[in-house]
Amino acid sequence: MKKTLLFSALAALIMAGCKPEPYEEIGPDYSLTEGMTGTWVLNAVTQTDQTQPVPESVDISDFFQDDPMILTFDYTSRRYTVDDPGAGLSFFGDGGTFVFDDPDFPEQLFMNTDDGNTYQMSLTQMVRPIDNRMGFIIEMSRCDEPNITYNMDFNRQ
Repeated sequence: MKKTLLFSALAALIMAGCKPEPYEEIGPDYSLTEGMTGTWVLNAVTQTDQTQPVPESVDISDFFQDDPMILTFDYTSRRYTVDDPGAGLSFFGDGGTFVFDDPDFPEQLFMNTDDGNTYQMSLTQMVRPIDNRMGFIIEMSRCDEPNITYNMDFNRQ
């Protein structure tokens, strides 16, 4: 009995000595939406034709290289402005407001132009204040069917 009790106590001491140290804080959490604040320059655009049996994509970035779209977002006021509409794709008017589907874990961005249009975009990545890239996918429809999508990639200016 004493041997069993001694063995159990020894086993408990060994097990207690093998406990991992608790993890320490590695720093503050970054907001996944406040990083939108800033000026963004269109870097790359891929256009995909969704009407084909196998969707076909074309990189049309060269069209925008000499005159890229420039957007400025202000997270505090939830407003955006189009500083330069660029060579094309002038979806967003001169400015408007924006909201996320979920401020904690955003997947969708809704941009409401000042002239009354609303665009829903899928975020290709969440934007933290430390990130220098942002992207979203805009899906254009015709007759309520997906027609063309634009995958737009921006760099922080």
